[in-house]
Amino acid sequence: MSEHSFNRVAVGFGGDERSHDALALAIALARSASATLDVILVLKEDDPFNQAYPPVGNVQGIIAEQAQQWIREAEAIIPAEVTHHSHVRPARSVAEGLVTAVKELGSDVLVTGSGIGFGRIMTHPAVTALLHSAPVPVALAPAGYRADTQITDVMGAVSATHPQHQVAGTSEAWAAQLHAELSFVTFHDGDTRSATAGPGSAGSAKHILATGKTLRHAVDTVAWPPGAILLIGSSPLARRRHIFLGMTAARVLSHLPIPMVLLPRDLESSAPEAH
Repeated sequence: MSEHSFNRVAVGFGGDERSHDALALAIALARSASATLDVILVLKEDDPFNQAYPPVGNVQGIIAEQAQQWIREAEAIIPAEVTHHSHVRPARSVAEGLVTAVKELGSDVLVTGSGIGFGRIMTHPAVTALLHSAPVPVALAPAGYRADTQITDVMGAVSATHPQHQVAGTSEAWAAQLHAELSFVTFHDGDTRSATAGPGSAGSAKHILATGKTLRHAVDTVAWPPGAILLIGSSPLARRRHIFLGMTAARVLSHLPIPMVLLPRDLESSAPEAH
């Protein structure tokens, strides 16, 4: 198996619509990759310096019971053919709990959802924290993502000036593992006369030049397959082997109708994020 492939998918679940979107994408990835799925439910720990008012008594039993109900809800959705495990973890924050869990479990990918705007991805505080600290790729599910979606295309966002960025190699490995079509996308906003597509590293892959007056227009020019996922690199500000959502990735993210996977900065990568 390639060093860029994955065999363990983690998903944060909390019973809400955003969690169901994330679980749907996690199921699709795990099923297509024959990977193990870990469902992680984070219970926020009480702050001993922030007492509740008015006093409500000890609610830990109620919270634990609700957590188990959510776990049963998630397990009922996961198809029998997907090997899975469930974990309930206490933490001071959702992001902290998920990061700790993926390190302990040896997860290769962490999936989360947005829940805002059907078919689009928008972030919220917990996701934003993950997008600036996670040590593994983070896959973001658009609102309304369905578990029966078949992943048909892996699309890598590459820069025309740095086509051999880690995104190219990882995209090739994921496409092979997921039995999906491989293509590369180069985004360009502004003067289209100077736009060129990055050649990527796979000669048989399709290369798409997405151009427009703004990055939003460039994103909208692409005919995104319903079963596609987009892999994109972290900002150079990312610590080694960690992710950091850069400006270009953030702008693409807000207009993208398919899942986006933000890759950590690897030890050898010094190229900027795709643009």
